[in-house]
Amino acid sequence: MGSGAGTGKIAVQRGELATREMDVMAALINRQYVEHKAWFRCPAPSRVDAGIRSAAAGPLEVSVTRYRGFEYYAQASGPEDYLALVVLSGEGVFIRDREQLRFVPGDAVLLPSGEPFKADLRDFAYSLVRIPRQFLADFAEERLGLAARSTRIESIAPLSRSAGARWSRAAAFIRGQLLDDQDPAISPILAHEMTRMAAATVLEVFPSTAATMAYTPDPPWAPPATVRRATAFIHANAGRAVSLSEIAESAGVTPRALQYAFRRHHDMTVTGYLRQVRLEQAHRELQDGDSAAGLTVAATARRWGWANPGSFTSAYRRRYGVTPSLTLRS
Repeated sequence: MGSGAGTGKIAVQRGELATREMDVMAALINRQYVEHKAWFRCPAPSRVDAGIRSAAAGPLEVSVTRYRGFEYYAQASGPEDYLALVVLSGEGVFIRDREQLRFVPGDAVLLPSGEPFKADLRDFAYSLVRIPRQFLADFAEERLGLAARSTRIESIAPLSRSAGARWSRAAAFIRGQLLDDQDPAISPILAHEMTRMAAATVLEVFPSTAATMAYTPDPPWAPPATVRRATAFIHANAGRAVSLSEIAESAGVTPRALQYAFRRHHDMTVTGYLRQVRLEQAHRELQDGDSAAGLTVAATARRWGWANPGSFTSAYRRRYGVTPSLTLRS
């Protein structure tokens, strides 16, 4: 494993394994992702090429795994977290309850938390993003007002091929940030925002109760003092990864009540307000910084939660009327 740390950053934990021992691979998947019983068929042992590369930062984990040169049959208990896959090569089938999904390269698959499945994999390679179960449930509650326990994935297949392609692009982006980029550490805000992006994309791409739940009545009214407490907490803690639940707790209300209060008082969500405060902090950093001393727009963007410098530049220009690079040079 590699690790690294810096001021205001968290280590990116990376690991890699290459083996021709199929039992070794099964034991690793058992330990790291999901408990399962595995059977193998290997016509030519010399062709076996198994391995995994993984990276994790904060709540988010991404990996690329290969089972080449053999067939892999698995009967798995439900994974603890949500495992969202993109098939890179090979073919096979996943079976969950009465649902059977045959896949080919390019397909997206979601293995939901707590739900057993079977798999028949042949010469298979895939990328995987692991999203913590509680994070996805909390995000659905924040975004849609659902009780966390009400979120359930209803199919392991995406809503459509184009929806699956959206997940593939999101997974490739996360993989590029954590696995392909070799920086030893990352901003905790960026890690948190990428986890939110992964959760949002999963809820958009795969059928779930988040898309079919009936309308929920508005929560009880929250007084202006509640919003003031929450905004004070946001300003004091914008430099670290904070959740909606944590902000709501500081204000003494439920996350859903705080969302409605912010929409009434600020005409935006709580996380939208938090992102605005972070943009202000990035603006001050660029105003006070010196490019000759090594400060870059990309580094500032990542520190305050923007993995894509282009998205940061667009948000910055909308807010301040100039590009961040111009502010840094001024």
